[in-house]
Amino acid sequence: MAVQVVLPQSPTRYARDARLVRTDTGLALESLVWEGDRERHERAHLDASLLTTRTETLHTSDAIAGLSVSDAPIVIEAGDASRIDTWAEAAGEHVRIEHASGESRVILRRGGIEHEVWRARATAMAPCLATGAAGTWVAFHHNRREDTGEADLAKWITLRFVDAKGRVHAPRAPMRDLDRDAMGEEQGFEFPSIVVGEHGAIALFGRGSHRYFRQDLDETGWSPRTPLPDDDGTWGCRGRRIACVREGDRIVLARRDKRGLALTEMDAPRGAAPSLVPTDAVLATRPHRDVPRRPTSVDPARAFGLETLFGDIHQHSAHSDGVGAASEPYLRARHVYGDDFAALSDHESFLGKRIGPGEWAHLRAVADHHDTPGSFVALHAYEWTGKMHPGPGHKVVYPLSDDHRIVSRDVETTGKGLLAALRSQGAFAVPHHVGWTGADEDAHDETMQPVWEICSCHGCYLSAGHVLGQRGALVDQMIESVLGRGRRFGFIACSDGHGLLHHHGVGRKRDPFRCGLTAVQASSRTREGILEAIRARRSYATSGVPILLDVRASGNAPMGSVIAAASTPMRIAAAAATTIREIALVGPEGVIAKVDPRAPSGALVTEASTPWSYARVVTDEGEMAWSSPVFLAP
Repeated sequence: MAVQVVLPQSPTRYARDARLVRTDTGLALESLVWEGDRERHERAHLDASLLTTRTETLHTSDAIAGLSVSDAPIVIEAGDASRIDTWAEAAGEHVRIEHASGESRVILRRGGIEHEVWRARATAMAPCLATGAAGTWVAFHHNRREDTGEADLAKWITLRFVDAKGRVHAPRAPMRDLDRDAMGEEQGFEFPSIVVGEHGAIALFGRGSHRYFRQDLDETGWSPRTPLPDDDGTWGCRGRRIACVREGDRIVLARRDKRGLALTEMDAPRGAAPSLVPTDAVLATRPHRDVPRRPTSVDPARAFGLETLFGDIHQHSAHSDGVGAASEPYLRARHVYGDDFAALSDHESFLGKRIGPGEWAHLRAVADHHDTPGSFVALHAYEWTGKMHPGPGHKVVYPLSDDHRIVSRDVETTGKGLLAALRSQGAFAVPHHVGWTGADEDAHDETMQPVWEICSCHGCYLSAGHVLGQRGALVDQMIESVLGRGRRFGFIACSDGHGLLHHHGVGRKRDPFRCGLTAVQASSRTREGILEAIRARRSYATSGVPILLDVRASGNAPMGSVIAAASTPMRIAAAAATTIREIALVGPEGVIAKVDPRAPSGALVTEASTPWSYARVVTDEGEMAWSSPVFLAP
């Protein structure tokens, strides 16, 4: 049958978390529906043709975080958000994933006994299970490479079978079409669902970076991985997990796509059970490749009672147009890169998908779960997705309060309207990739847009034709052009990573999450300390590696300061884990002064007499750092 849209998407109604359940009257589709000011847990009863016979509301709330992955889905509130994407239940058994110090454990519990299914120093997520004739099938996605044991970036599904005695087995045949080095737009295979056929064959469903896929496993091995029918592969527009259930010789599927919640049916797998081999649950893992080292020099900010902290506060997950679960950016930042802070900033409204109050409550709760003041800081954030130039472009919003409500571009369509709404909520915004989607200069307010993101996986937007490359060619929207017209703002850099190698051919590095990094000189390792430093412009940007950089004007005035003078003495200190090729002070006409340390650290003492100037550091590897400007106001 053709795909049948049961709950159409509309500007006033958004449905998510499709689940299929068996009731006394037959099959039903359960989901979460946001309409008006409320969210509700709905059940739509279906006939044999998958047509809705009646709909009932099971629960109503201001915000519902999610539905459990289980035979009888239950509402998960924001306070229990850690269960979303780490827990599933079926036929009285359940599987969960635990994370600790960079290690993931997949654990199956049945009959009161727990069995360790998989453990590695890598990130596993999105478990599911299905019972078979002689045991339990468990699937999940993770980033450990099968060939080298390395913790990499791309996520693929692993399938395991736990027999009646608790022994763990893997399919004898290697999975077809598994390519952890794929470089195109379609990468990865995540958020699995399993159906067991009548004779033991497996149908495995999952989500790629653009499309939904099916791949079968039977006694002959794996079938090719093929996209589901009528899946156009458009960026975003879809949910995370496919719901599926076998009804005789057919499989009924429910999923969210661009049109809304959709139902379809496919043939069930008809083959015999696959051949299995015993496998170890505990796997050796090599460290993630290409993790930049930190400088070993003394942090110059400490002389002023501050601490330099590094983090990526603009990145995406499967909650908008990226891949992976909401927890993965925080686990990756803390345990892979060793960052001090991070934020997930999914699009609030993009390509037909809008984040409602329940999903926003879930995303905030995930950040709260990973936030550890004094150790690792997880910020709240989202990306306001305005229209491209001459529209207002894109801005990442950083709330200061825990109860912040999303300001959507579907409600506030202009940059000025957004900033006015954020002012009343105590939040601020950060424009980014301005040479591609536009700077929205007329809306700029230096208190509400204290910093701009100048570098990401899309390139560096300081000036046209930058050596690090850039997407887009809006020359008059570039950072130095806007500064030249008298606007004031500081600098940060972030990855804007979506989880794809080389950002499907756009990013200059294999790992897009190391294409931009924000540094702050903070008074404390807390949300308040980091956000205060950004608002004060005590922040700087790097091309993705930790570089220490300190700028002092007129004695002790930090980067981002406004100096009431026609000129000011400047002292710049920098340190890197590799050799520094250049430390320079840059103004409207180019380089004002520079030194070539040819060492891991160095300093430049000079004078500035231009309306604005910033420090630039370049290493032998071509990595860079740029301080927030110092502004002169005679």
